[in-house]
Amino acid sequence: METSSDNRKREAFKRGVASLKEAGIENPALDAAVLLGYVTGEPTDTVLMERDATLEPPEVLLYSSLVQKRCGRVAVSRLVGGREFYSRIFHITDDVLDPRPETEILVDQALRYLEVLEENPVVLDIGTGSGAIAVTVAAQIPLARVTATDISMSALAVARRNAEVHLVRERMNFVQADLLNGIRGEDKFHVILSNPPYISCAQFEDLQDEVREGDPTLSLISGPEGTECYPPLVEGSMNLLCAGGSLMVEVGAGQANFVTGIFDQAGFTDIRIVNDLAGTGRVVKGKKNA
Repeated sequence: METSSDNRKREAFKRGVASLKEAGIENPALDAAVLLGYVTGEPTDTVLMERDATLEPPEVLLYSSLVQKRCGRVAVSRLVGGREFYSRIFHITDDVLDPRPETEILVDQALRYLEVLEENPVVLDIGTGSGAIAVTVAAQIPLARVTATDISMSALAVARRNAEVHLVRERMNFVQADLLNGIRGEDKFHVILSNPPYISCAQFEDLQDEVREGDPTLSLISGPEGTECYPPLVEGSMNLLCAGGSLMVEVGAGQANFVTGIFDQAGFTDIRIVNDLAGTGRVVKGKKNA
């Protein structure tokens, strides 16, 4: 993005949009507005309301730098250090997956189950990353106690920070664990949730640059097939759920039927696939018999 002697916000915004559009960015105006709001500390929807407002020289330089990085396919969320998920802003770093809108479907399913539970919910989130799932459940269900696990201590630090920001830290427990390893068998949960790695090694090469170069590989790739995490996760969950409890997992495109078979083999009942708006199976859930 070229700099200019015209430091008006509107002109800087126009230059940003032009640069992003030329680079082939999908939503140039939105990205330019988000980055400008980040620089000025203003909400995206009001950052351009003052017609003749100007930027200070350091703000111009920072904005130009951010636009150039976005042109280089660095995700906006990585540039501003945060992502909105379920109407809350979650801090993210290079140590955690950038929360996706489709993961809100998993949260929706969990909340529907927990809201009608007749006792205080106990929830487990496997592979919590930024804590988007676990923190959201804790925030939406005030009586819930949530355990969040991750193999990465750096990711757990990010999740703790988000729990503190959203005022649910006192009802959460953070455990370093590889899938279910390290979770005590005497602990029983009403719901176990997970958005595990489900990308195959071959699929990884076809991901968008923003994802392939921005998200931790450990959070994306499950193995050669992309479904390697599901058998141990599903089978192990049966021993950790209370009677009548539910396991809910996010799955990749085309994986839902395969994962339902794993649920069935593990002894789950009332197994269902939940589709996204495009009709793609995104969540598989099942119950442990009472």
